Amino acid sequence: MPGLTNKKDLPEISVIIPAYNEENHVKPVLDTVSKASFIDEIIVVNDGSTDKTAEIVKTYPAVKLINREKNGGKGAALKDGLDSAKGDIIAFIDADLVGLTVNHLKSLVDPLIQDPKLMMTVGKFSGGRICTDLSQKMVPFISGQRAFRRNFVRDIPDFASSGFAVEIIFTQHAKTKKTRLKEVLLKNLTHVMKEEKLGYPHGFVYRLKMYKEIFSHLFKTK
Repeated sequence: MPGLTNKKDLPEISVIIPAYNEENHVKPVLDTVSKASFIDEIIVVNDGSTDKTAEIVKTYPAVKLINREKNGGKGAALKDGLDSAKGDIIAFIDADLVGLTVNHLKSLVDPLIQDPKLMMTVGKFSGGRICTDLSQKMVPFISGQRAFRRNFVRDIPDFASSGFAVEIIFTQHAKTKKTRLKEVLLKNLTHVMKEEKLGYPHGFVYRLKMYKEIFSHLFKTK
């Protein structure tokens, strides 16, 4: 990807990772992001975790850790990270990704470097697992993997209390502003399902809560 070959010519790039009880998954993600030489800033927002997420993040000296005392939801975590980020280009990625590579990160940020008129990229799983591929095909606007220019969010509606609907707010903002966005395929990438983390009964209930937040906001704005 030619846009990332010369570091001195690149805009500053920040990566924000929201994390809630991700002690079993965040380390491989941080290992990969730490290898990306074109990333200037890595921020993990520990959203009131009760496990060892914060302790694991602290083992990475170059990673900035923001600790939220109480769990405020994904929107609140991303808002705290965005308020702290210094980058001209900012990427959001999930803390429970499986199969993340440096090339996936390049796929998110390079189109913004190559095309100055492009405002946001949205990552779409492809070939990771059938269940996550299908989920994103059914509701493509909820991808947690995306990158955008800082000026894209200068007048975005407040999303701190949006929970899992935060991705919808970003997508709708692009539509409202009539700005360009690009979908990029993230091959062989997936994430850990809620049912795998919490067990079937609790994980399924958590998933229903997530979709309730998403669709409640979607229908509210129509």
